[in-house]
Amino acid sequence: MSAGPTEEQTISKATKGRGRNRLRNLGLQLLVLVLLIALWYFAAANEWVTPLLLPEPLNVLESLQSGLLESNDNGGWWGDIGVTLTETGLGFVIGSLLGLVVGALFAFVKILRTAFYPYVIALMSLPKIAIAPLLIVAFGYDLTPKVIIATMLAFFPVMTAATAGLSAVDPDELNLMRAMQASRWQELRYLRLPNAMSYVFPSFDVALIGALLGAVAAELVGAQSGLGYLLSQGQAYGDVAGMYGLLIVLAALGALLHVLIAVVQKVLPESVVPKPREESR
Repeated sequence: MSAGPTEEQTISKATKGRGRNRLRNLGLQLLVLVLLIALWYFAAANEWVTPLLLPEPLNVLESLQSGLLESNDNGGWWGDIGVTLTETGLGFVIGSLLGLVVGALFAFVKILRTAFYPYVIALMSLPKIAIAPLLIVAFGYDLTPKVIIATMLAFFPVMTAATAGLSAVDPDELNLMRAMQASRWQELRYLRLPNAMSYVFPSFDVALIGALLGAVAAELVGAQSGLGYLLSQGQAYGDVAGMYGLLIVLAALGALLHVLIAVVQKVLPESVVPKPREESR
């Protein structure tokens, strides 16, 4: 009778299977990208859509090369990319910290949640693009209005996740800890915080992308630098290809920020950050 596969062989087989699945998924995604670019090329070349709405891909590529390879003095975009990323980073950090603090207060002090939560919801429901002009009037055209808008968009997902994660604990586990006479700190450290991280950490992804969108939206309203400012300038001068290039840069930045959160989640220990189900096996 032949022996069954060893544990190492089983793990190796599963790893190879996941590797093949990733390659297959990547190949499928690249195929879709190639098909979309081909459709874009033929639509623009045959003027299926007006060039004022859909420029040719080669013109967009030229704008990308000019913006990414030229120096700031010659019209390059790197200085503006740095401004937008600075606003995004500050808004994300401030918004996330405020979200964690307010979420904890709402979770542990029910009267505060009852009194203020509806007003927080109402504030977050306001279109941020409508608030931006007021902030620009109050604080000028520097970083402050953009950081405030970015902070607002980062705050809400983290706050709601922290409130839910710190409140939604297993009653049996909570009763067990109290029966063992665990202190409030032990209850927070060993029960509520680990439970909350499964809610809070995924919200960082949403908060970071929200901060980027908030910064760009505020720059569109009024700024002297940043990617939103370049978009408004492209609109004013009718540079459609340049606007498409800037949108591609923004999409790439959003993807990179998403990857950054995924990398942090993978690097940190599982006791701090919960892993995706396929990684924890």
